[in-house]
Amino acid sequence: MKYELFYLVGASKEAEIEQIRQSVSDIVLKSEGVFEEKETVERRKLSYKVKHETHGIYIARRFELEDNQKLAEISQKMNLNPQILRFIISRTDELPELRTKEERIAEQEKRSVQTEKSKTAEKPAVVEAKEPKKEKKKASEEDIDKKLEEILNI
Repeated sequence: MKYELFYLVGASKEAEIEQIRQSVSDIVLKSEGVFEEKETVERRKLSYKVKHETHGIYIARRFELEDNQKLAEISQKMNLNPQILRFIISRTDELPELRTKEERIAEQEKRSVQTEKSKTAEKPAVVEAKEPKKEKKKASEEDIDKKLEEILNI
């Protein structure tokens, strides 16, 4: 079965990041896991402090593991690693493809260009739809004036 290991390392440990990545790889490999090639590494500001850290490095890797019982062993060893602030192991059945930050940004830009093109093609229809609404507002303002006159007996 395929899993994704997503873990957080404090920014203060950035100099030791290669050693930490290697120790995490060793944990999974010793439990008979096989890593895929792709890995995502991203530095971000944390939403809240985690063990006095305000910035962190997120690392995501996918691996294949035949024996599900080995997940508990991996989790226990990850919990005991003081250099890892947080981690999560998820099954990849329902997860999207693992992509780097650059790939996500490029795809988002591509989508925004496509939506801009579709918006320019749809603009005349939107303008026509807005004009009748203005007439309804005028009619509703006149109705409001009449109702106010009736209430105030003017």
